Amino acid sequence: MTRPDAVLIVGAGLLQCHAIHTARALGLLPLVTDRNGAAPGVALAERWYAVDTYDAPGHAALVPLIQQDYTLRGVVCPGSDVAPSVAAAAAAAGAPGIPEAVARRTHNKGDVRTALMAADLQHVQPHWCLTPAQVRRSVLQSLPAAITFLCADLATHPLVVKPLQQRASRGVRIVRTWDALAAALEHAAQYGDEVLIEEGLTGTEHSAEMLLDGPGKPIWFNLVDRVFSYAGGVPLEVGHVNPSCLAPAQWDAIRAMLLACAAACGVTWGPFKADVMWTADGPKVLEVTARLSGGFDSQGTSPWTGRDPTRALLQLACGLPVEASLGAAQGFAACAAILPERTGRLLRVPSWWPQALMSYPQEVIWTVAPGAVLGPLAHNAQRPGFVLAAAPTYAAAWRRARDAAEALAAAVEVEAVT
Repeated sequence: MTRPDAVLIVGAGLLQCHAIHTARALGLLPLVTDRNGAAPGVALAERWYAVDTYDAPGHAALVPLIQQDYTLRGVVCPGSDVAPSVAAAAAAAGAPGIPEAVARRTHNKGDVRTALMAADLQHVQPHWCLTPAQVRRSVLQSLPAAITFLCADLATHPLVVKPLQQRASRGVRIVRTWDALAAALEHAAQYGDEVLIEEGLTGTEHSAEMLLDGPGKPIWFNLVDRVFSYAGGVPLEVGHVNPSCLAPAQWDAIRAMLLACAAACGVTWGPFKADVMWTADGPKVLEVTARLSGGFDSQGTSPWTGRDPTRALLQLACGLPVEASLGAAQGFAACAAILPERTGRLLRVPSWWPQALMSYPQEVIWTVAPGAVLGPLAHNAQRPGFVLAAAPTYAAAWRRARDAAEALAAAVEVEAVT
């Protein structure tokens, strides 16, 4: 019996829906794993398996069951930090991928920094790791003296405190006073086994990603400008514009840095992404991971500019010819978060289109439904909605997305929670 060709997509959230649709367009049946049977991609997929996306052994064990019914061509997950599960399933299927040990290295911020510093890269800032036990002990009393090598003046050179294995800015705080450090450490320790303290940087923030078809052989490289708010010391991404407006020499420098980081981490194939800050000293690495960008970047604004890295990743992972669809961008696209100022139980979201979106390619994405409680945002995963907009120019794309997001945010209806 001939088994139909299929691809396993780890995760069935909003960020995986584009991959599910694209897989079908490529003639591949999309199979998904997710512990949440109500995830939006479940209804779009050919088949759903109730496996937690972070369960790497569970994904490896699932492969023989899948192969009873399908010819499993490849394993992917664009947009989510589940590289160990992707690697484990790909190895079990004999499909292209990176070793699970390499995937786990890119999944841990401390291991990444160790690898980058061992390679003598100058793109990583000084840092220090603490265990929860160290956080709980009175080490905080001697901490300022112990980490003065990071910075001497927090007012002008803040520290960044974050968990080692989280995403979407969960547990991250920007610390500008020594008094705030203890609370930031205790907050970060709630999200994982270890806490990272690193030197804060000043500059412009960007997301860089590439697809590798062998060591040092990128078939895709893109750079996006990110817009952040830091109110209350919480780094919250307000949106992005795709592609970046940085100069060609800056693109080249970041591309070279990303290739060096991939080599240092042992990533020779597939997706590789970095959060980058362009400083007075050139590019610096904030985070790296073995996946494509999330935040409706590779799944949203890139395809809107005529380039689709998700499609290329599916082709690469499934042994299909990669089409020449990764060329120069056609215009610009932007994503702006909808950030209501009012908190409370959500009654309804606007059903009308803002004037800023009329007559232009656009999309409004809500991640919450009526009945959800909107509170102060503690990390990026709590943003309730997004606007995507395209335009011929960089400024127009951002203006249309931002103005529409602000109009929708002002029109959200909530009631007080008693």
